[in-house]
Amino acid sequence: MLPQEEREFVAGAFQKLKERGWFPSDEFEPSPITEQEIAGFEREHQVTLPSLYKTYLTSFCFPKNLRGSSQICSIVGDDDDIGALWLEIDGPRAMSEISQRMEILQQIRDFCELPEGCFQNLIPIGDWGAGWGPLCIDLSQPEDKIDEKDESTWSLVWFDHEEFDWDQQYLGEDGLLHGEKALPNLKVLLELYFYGALEERFEREEGIKPTYEWYQESLRR
Repeated sequence: MLPQEEREFVAGAFQKLKERGWFPSDEFEPSPITEQEIAGFEREHQVTLPSLYKTYLTSFCFPKNLRGSSQICSIVGDDDDIGALWLEIDGPRAMSEISQRMEILQQIRDFCELPEGCFQNLIPIGDWGAGWGPLCIDLSQPEDKIDEKDESTWSLVWFDHEEFDWDQQYLGEDGLLHGEKALPNLKVLLELYFYGALEERFEREEGIKPTYEWYQESLRR
C-alpha cells in the first residue's frame, strides 16, 4: 500500500473496531509517537520496521486507562475451521515501551541460555491468545514475500510462555528465533481483529452473531 492508503487503512481499522462495540465509553487518542522517534528506535536496535507497523504506531493509541495494551477478540481461522480467539495488542505511547518489551525477551534469552542476538529479528506487539505467549513481528520474513496460503512466509509469530526449551522449539539454523506462526502480517491482523473480516462468515456457518457482548460472554463460559 502507498503511505496514504496505509493511513486510511489504519484509521478505518480503529473506526471499525469502535463500530463493532469495543471500548464503548472511551475514545481513541492521536498517537504521540513521531516518525523521528521511530527512526531513532530503528537506529538504536539496528532494525527496519514494516511500513504499516510504523503507520499503526503513529496513528492512534488506546485509552490511557488500558495502560498500553488492550484485549480484543475476533473470529480467526482458515478455510476449514474458524472460531473466536482473544488477543492482547499493544498500543504504545512511546517507542521506549517497545524497547522495554524487547528487554523482557532478552531476560528470557538469559534464562534459557540462548545465543546472543537471537532476538534481533523480533519486535513484540502483544500476546497471542491474550495469555498464550508473546506475539512478535519476525523481521526476517520479507513483507513483499508473504503469501497468506504459505505459513512458512508469515511474519507474525508467537512463543509459548509455559515452555522454555526455546532452543529446541524455535531456534533456527540462522541463529535467530522463529516462533509458531500466528498470522501472515499486521495487515491481516487488523483485518481480522479490527475490521472483523470473518464475522459474517461465522454468522452464516454457525448461526451466531459475534457481537461485543457475545465475545465478553465467552470469557465466562
